[in-house]
Amino acid sequence: YWYHFQEYNKRINTSTGENDSVALNFLKLYKQEIPSELEVKAFDVSLILYAEHDFNASTFSARVTVSTLSDFYSGIVSAIGTLRGHLHGGANEAAMHFLEDIKSEDKGEEKLRQYFKEKKLVMGFGHRIYKNGDPRSIIIKEYSRKLSLTKSGNQNLYKVSERIEKIMINEKKIFPNLDFYSASAYNQLGIRTDFFTPIF
Repeated sequence: YWYHFQEYNKRINTSTGENDSVALNFLKLYKQEIPSELEVKAFDVSLILYAEHDFNASTFSARVTVSTLSDFYSGIVSAIGTLRGHLHGGANEAAMHFLEDIKSEDKGEEKLRQYFKEKKLVMGFGHRIYKNGDPRSIIIKEYSRKLSLTKSGNQNLYKVSERIEKIMINEKKIFPNLDFYSASAYNQLGIRTDFFTPIF
């Protein structure tokens, strides 16, 4: 509601179908149109995959805050503050910022090698728990691929992502986590990059 009001000075009706899922409701309100079944499924799957997370940094930070006998709201604020960081919830946003201006697979490799040279972190890779590959990444990658084949998809973005993934695995032995292909999936769903972290 506030996105449409702030950006377009438009008041939207926030009531959608009575039996709409969270994913369908969100996409209907955000896009102001009926999304395809694939779009709804891809978004729904991403929400489930993000919920299927271990004892992560934001959960830990909320628990620490509340364990001091602080109030519930302070615990939530601590979690959100932690979640916003690029090494946690902001990683999908940072991954998209890395990918967004790359025009070809070769340019993607060139940019990646420059990151290697400058010893910069490539966001969306590595995981504290899933050392040999994040099983969630395989699932969201397939949805990113499917979305890339649709009329509004971006095959170049998907192919660039694949090239970067191969180099990272082959040369650095670092696997993509859920955030890497979530970036291209969300982008192909037409979701603005600055919405990625709040969605998480």
